[in-house]
Amino acid sequence: MSMTKEHLEQAGRLLLGEEWKRPLAKLLGPYHPTGARESLDPRLPFRWASGERPIPSWVTGVLSELLAKRKVELEFMARECDRLATEFALAAR
Repeated sequence: MSMTKEHLEQAGRLLLGEEWKRPLAKLLGPYHPTGARESLDPRLPFRWASGERPIPSWVTGVLSELLAKRKVELEFMARECDRLATEFALAAR
């Protein structure tokens, strides 16, 4: 499946927040298929998001992997929030 610009935006926002385009270039740099780099050209995510340039197929796999890692991190944080909230509730009694 080719990544749509809507999918790109959703993934970017989930991983990096509202101002995701420029940070996405830096995030993807180490995963570039021709060799790791500090960052991609920061204009690329803007061009992908506007439809001006197609989203390279390698970006889909990398974002899938990064989203899966983020999910694990968020699940851990949710468990920690539950644990801490329970401790606070018990302490407040």
